[in-house]
Amino acid sequence: MKKLYQFIFDYLRKRMPERNPRFPHLDQPLKVLLIYESDLLERNDSIKSIRQDLLRRQMDVSMWGYVAKKEIATLILPQSRILGLNDYNFFGKPRDYVLTDLQAEHYDLLLDLTTRPMLPLRYLAMYANADFKVGLNLGEGIHDMLISLPDFTPEQSEEVQLEASWLYQEIMKFITTIKSND
Repeated sequence: MKKLYQFIFDYLRKRMPERNPRFPHLDQPLKVLLIYESDLLERNDSIKSIRQDLLRRQMDVSMWGYVAKKEIATLILPQSRILGLNDYNFFGKPRDYVLTDLQAEHYDLLLDLTTRPMLPLRYLAMYANADFKVGLNLGEGIHDMLISLPDFTPEQSEEVQLEASWLYQEIMKFITTIKSND
């Protein structure tokens, strides 16, 4: 079944229109979309601290997460939209109302804090209306800038435990470095 889900994702990804990414400049206010894997208790302490850092940088932050359960209660992070199994169809694609809500907003920067291959979050990254998309290199080609780790391949990333806060720090380091070299 997993291969069928991946086949459908790859088919839809190839049919996506060509994008013209625009590199974000951190010295101006940006509208940022965070995509992350929610923990089962939906506490997301590292995501809260990342959000606080972005708010300190004068950025407008929206957050979309995913947790593999049916009942979702986003009381701890009310400013975050956490999706569950009910928000995806039989083939693993987000339902139409999810895609409509996701594409209704335009973002300057998408920060994909997914640290392992998760198809539900790959769909969000693929369909998000963002000028520039950054994430970990998971071998799918949906981001404009990839953070690669020399120690393991995308296939091995499921076995390695990475933290979203570490990935966020790496992304911000690269974006800041590239901006300073403009």
